[in-house]
Amino acid sequence: MMQNNPYRGAFLLIVAAAVLLAIAAATGRGDITTATLILAGAGCFVTGVFLLALHKGEPLDPGIAALLPAQGTITIATLCADLGVQGDAWFIPDEGTVIEVIPVGTAVPAAFKDDYSFITSDACAVRITPTSAPLLAHLQEKHALEIPDEDDALLACIIEVCDDLLEVAEKTEAKREGANIVVTLHGYRLMDGCRAVRAASPKCCTMVGCPVCSLIAAIAALGTGGAVKFEHIGVDEKKGVLRIILTRPEPRGAGHGNSR
Repeated sequence: MMQNNPYRGAFLLIVAAAVLLAIAAATGRGDITTATLILAGAGCFVTGVFLLALHKGEPLDPGIAALLPAQGTITIATLCADLGVQGDAWFIPDEGTVIEVIPVGTAVPAAFKDDYSFITSDACAVRITPTSAPLLAHLQEKHALEIPDEDDALLACIIEVCDDLLEVAEKTEAKREGANIVVTLHGYRLMDGCRAVRAASPKCCTMVGCPVCSLIAAIAALGTGGAVKFEHIGVDEKKGVLRIILTRPEPRGAGHGNSR
């Protein structure tokens, strides 16, 4: 089967432009027909050049892209489990950024300002940089992403990031259900990554989170000004639906961020 060459269309337009201009020059009639040939040739040439200039190459297969971070998520979760950590990830805003704290149990340390990966005082936990940190920084720097603190605007921001900026879903819904934020991604395009991570253990999703789930949690933490936690992450592979439930239980020793 013949492969689609992205440059073939541009090349054919430029060749067509050369042929049309050559015919116009050869006839030398100087009438309206010649003018039409010149205009058509110029149009084909400009269009071909634009196609070449704007072409970004073939997009990466979503199935391949989904698998890129999968093993990293599994490895972090495995290391945490080997250390005796059993809690789910908390995303906590900290001076304009977000840190991820994975407690040994359900209690979160009251203090986690030190730059250590292991928190042994008070309630024990593991502190890491969220897997979404590079992605969030990229969106803020390259796409001028601003995270609002007003509730409806925050939910709209999550939808815009998933549908328009990242294009990881056909349609995203984000809503409040009591104290929870529920985000549902329909037609999720990175389902292969979910399948690989959950094959190791569904606990990997809530203990660490892949870059997409982690990004949604980080945006929610920055927007609400307080800690959020993965309450539940569910996947319906047949329907291609990813559902994330974030909750906001206050950590012990509250005072990190604002409460709304």
